[in-house]
Amino acid sequence: MPIVPADIRMPRVKRAPVIAHIPHASTVIPEGVRRTIVLDDDALAREVAHLTDWRTDELFDWVRSYGGALYVNRLSRLVLDPERFRDRDPAEAVGQGVVYTRTSSGAPLAEITPEERALRIAELYDPYHEGLTDVVGATLEDFGMALILDCHTFPTTPVPTERPHEGDRPEICIGTDDFHTPPVLADSLEYAFRAEGFTVARNSPFTGTLVPLEYLNADRRVMSVMIEVRRDLYCDEATGEPNERFALTRALLENCVVWAVDKAIQERVAEGRGSISATL
Repeated sequence: MPIVPADIRMPRVKRAPVIAHIPHASTVIPEGVRRTIVLDDDALAREVAHLTDWRTDELFDWVRSYGGALYVNRLSRLVLDPERFRDRDPAEAVGQGVVYTRTSSGAPLAEITPEERALRIAELYDPYHEGLTDVVGATLEDFGMALILDCHTFPTTPVPTERPHEGDRPEICIGTDDFHTPPVLADSLEYAFRAEGFTVARNSPFTGTLVPLEYLNADRRVMSVMIEVRRDLYCDEATGEPNERFALTRALLENCVVWAVDKAIQERVAEGRGSISATL
């Protein structure tokens, strides 16, 4: 039976034009993929711990009570990474493109033939992005706009394969795109997070935000912003178990993001470029 690469978790209340994209929360590695990985079980468990955005789906599940949907990768990023470009992604240089061949320390991870890579793209990566594109398209049809929250977390200590960057690691990183991130959205997020006492940076240590290729740099109705949360704020980084600050971090995250998203949506409606009510 073919693997379904993503779950769509529907809103709990009246729909809003918001989609939370959760690409890296899963730890699931199918047995067929496990056979390509050269690490022993202990080393693989450590690698999964390094690279999993622990509990991101739980941190952002409140989006469904706002009226948004969650689009959640069902597979570990060690199986496929939907945040990479299909071809010639810069992360290929460190063996972490669509299909990873190297660990976070640069050591060999998996023996991937060209045929295996092509199979994962055809059976997992392409259907994943087709599904996300469909969700965004349906949201545009109903509201005249769509706002993607690209949801991630990151470790306190950089992993060796991260691209070089300067400065400390903030508690919150906001990733933006010049075409798809409205200034009111980025500014409001930064203001709200700082007001709650978080340390915040834009595009550091990570940059950009996901937009389906069909709309990338072509359709300003698609808004997108990346939100990265430092993992020590809410979990044990080695195991992913929630710490004593999980509930507070989640509540503050909800308060800040809802306030900023409301402002971005209201600006679009005031400009006559969208509606807060779905077409029935």
